[in-house]
Amino acid sequence: GAMVPVRVHTVLISTQHEESVTNEQIAKDLKEHVIKPVIPPQYLDDKTIFHLNPSGRFVIGGPHGDAGLTGRKIIVDTYGGWGAHGGGAFSGKDPSKVDRSG
Repeated sequence: GAMVPVRVHTVLISTQHEESVTNEQIAKDLKEHVIKPVIPPQYLDDKTIFHLNPSGRFVIGGPHGDAGLTGRKIIVDTYGGWGAHGGGAFSGKDPSKVDRSG
């Protein structure tokens, strides 16, 4: 049968930003320019949990922050391709990476 969405339980977004931008501004901009245009409003409610840059500031990223730390084999180790997957990894990253620390 078809899976029909009922609501969005949790939204988690981590995004790199300039050093001068506050976490409050990041959260405001993500809600306005990413979440609102992407998630239909009927799926968001007062119980929806938002984790926006939950690890705090994210100034250093890209190859400078993650070079050589790519994980492997996550699809076969989880749902075998049946469930949606965001491209993370279980192994091969240091503990500060969200894929390792959860």
